[in-house]
Amino acid sequence: MIPEKIKSTLRAEGLIKSDYIKIVPLTGGVSCEIYLIDDVKGNRYVIKRALEKLKVKDDWFADVKRNITEQRFMRYISGLLPAAVPEVIYSDEEQYFFCMEMLEGDFQNWKKTLLKGECAIQYAVQSAEIMATIHDHSAQDGPTLKAFDHGQNFYDLRISPYLVKTAERNPEVAIQMMTEAERLQKEKSCLIHGDFSPKNILVSPERVVLLDCEVACYGDPSFDMAFLLTHFYLKAILLPEKSEELLEMSQVIWNTYFGKLQYLNPQKIKNNTINLLPMIMLARVDGKSPVEYLNKEQQAMVRTFCQEQITQKETSFSRFKNSWTQKILLQYEY
Repeated sequence: MIPEKIKSTLRAEGLIKSDYIKIVPLTGGVSCEIYLIDDVKGNRYVIKRALEKLKVKDDWFADVKRNITEQRFMRYISGLLPAAVPEVIYSDEEQYFFCMEMLEGDFQNWKKTLLKGECAIQYAVQSAEIMATIHDHSAQDGPTLKAFDHGQNFYDLRISPYLVKTAERNPEVAIQMMTEAERLQKEKSCLIHGDFSPKNILVSPERVVLLDCEVACYGDPSFDMAFLLTHFYLKAILLPEKSEELLEMSQVIWNTYFGKLQYLNPQKIKNNTINLLPMIMLARVDGKSPVEYLNKEQQAMVRTFCQEQITQKETSFSRFKNSWTQKILLQYEY
């Protein structure tokens, strides 16, 4: 629950005006506590506080100062794309929490809609446009690099639990994965979200909104692309009857993103994304934060395919997508 010290701060700031407040835990990721605060006098908002130990099976710890990073990222994006992040109502960098608007009404979690087989192309387009705008606007920008030079945080929350742990569990491709882990640590091209996933995106007819920005750092744009595309590839084997639509959405994301870039090197990002994509897919099976919706047979299918792709070093997104499509067709005889 919310510590009394934080409640006292909220009262002092006028964010709690009633003796009676309703506090409702909200579902979210594995790295934080999120609550809806309703004081029945008109104050209704979300409070988010970082956890030192993440809520996963493996031991996984991270610096709670990442909450400060998230606050700063949201402020940065609000100046660039105001509708793309929730409004920050109040922030406290000493207690590592902040308050933001509660997005209700017709907002839906994009992951949940995809798992129901709802493949709305417009959300793929808007998400890719948001990603490209953030990457391009921040490209080779010294002040932004200085403000978001959080290499250790990115290592603790992404490189180590995804690539390093997966390399340990897949010795067949460990050299390739560790080489990529080292490259990602060194690459500093633009500001990235670091957790660009449908579960962290709320969609509505009016807005597409990014959440959970605590992994944000100045790094490699291909990580955001590979991380997002992974989810469409994995959901395609969960929902084989929707696989064609889901993979078409991945193509739309690819085309939209690279069609919007102006300053970054598109070919470099394409090459790095294709190299990284099977590694992130494999990490969502064998890393510290596996997706919850694949059964053992489907996990084995991902593992075999990704090990082959990592070894072969595919260089074409179209061929990669076609190979995955054929794998699904063969598996389910579609």
